[in-house]
Amino acid sequence: MQKELFIENARKINNNRMNIKILLLTGLSLFLMASSCKKDDEGGGTIKIRDRVKQYNEEEKDSIENFMKTHFYYIDNQYNVKIASLGSSSTHTSIWDDPGLVTLQVKDPVVDSLVYDLYYIPFRTGDNKPIQKMDNVLVAYQGLLLNLEIFDERIDVMPVWIDLNSRTLIQAWKEVFPHFKDGTYTDNGDGTFTFSDYGSGMLITPSGLAYYDLAQHKIPAYSPLVFIFKSFLADDDIDNDTVKNTDEDVNQNGNALDDDTDGDGTYNIYDNDDDGDGVLTKDEDANGDGDPTNDDTDGDGTPDYLDADTH
Repeated sequence: MQKELFIENARKINNNRMNIKILLLTGLSLFLMASSCKKDDEGGGTIKIRDRVKQYNEEEKDSIENFMKTHFYYIDNQYNVKIASLGSSSTHTSIWDDPGLVTLQVKDPVVDSLVYDLYYIPFRTGDNKPIQKMDNVLVAYQGLLLNLEIFDERIDVMPVWIDLNSRTLIQAWKEVFPHFKDGTYTDNGDGTFTFSDYGSGMLITPSGLAYYDLAQHKIPAYSPLVFIFKSFLADDDIDNDTVKNTDEDVNQNGNALDDDTDGDGTYNIYDNDDDGDGVLTKDEDANGDGDPTNDDTDGDGTPDYLDADTH
């Protein structure tokens, strides 16, 4: 009950979260990524979309490494971070030489042979629940270009929910967040919350794991991006049906957006009646242990909550 109240209040505080564009790609962008040309907004003609392999290897890889070698960060006790340039006589440690720096090898979503270096630094991984790749995560963040221009941010008192299942979420977030945990919170009684023990980090991504050729507000096309973030809370049961998000992936292929047991157009992960029999999933718990996934009343190998013949 406490979790449901928190999520409801947090959504009220953040009732415009679906309008946040910085973390999302549009369906049109997916089409454009796979196309060979696009419209030039200035001249009205068409320009060829850059080759993804050349764009990364010849344009972005060195610029990202140079940024990391020529900049450092400083952080306060609330895990608020500032990035600055290293001077010639600076004694600060560069981002590149930071002992906490982690490099992930991530395949390009379009070109199988292209593998990116996706960097992140965990300032703290978090002390509570591990974030799973199918969770909703409540975050505060700041997004920057490599010239340190801030293109968007969500401060601590106005966090935003991001759905790691979303087909339109940039890939960099999906890769990095499962390496963190969420935190705990205190209800201040006035519609606000105080978070503690949460995860915090910085990620640096090539454009191929972000927006690539599709320019966004304040983000030019082909822009590597830097995000500084805090992972306040992970919702591991998005539809509140007592089945964990990871268990809603019925075919266990790592994708929760192709599982729709009752064929009603709502994926199981968002459907609180997965088999469409009129009985809520959470109420198809025959043995009363709070877990509907282990109840198979008719012994046919299909749990009751996925079996419309068993109520």
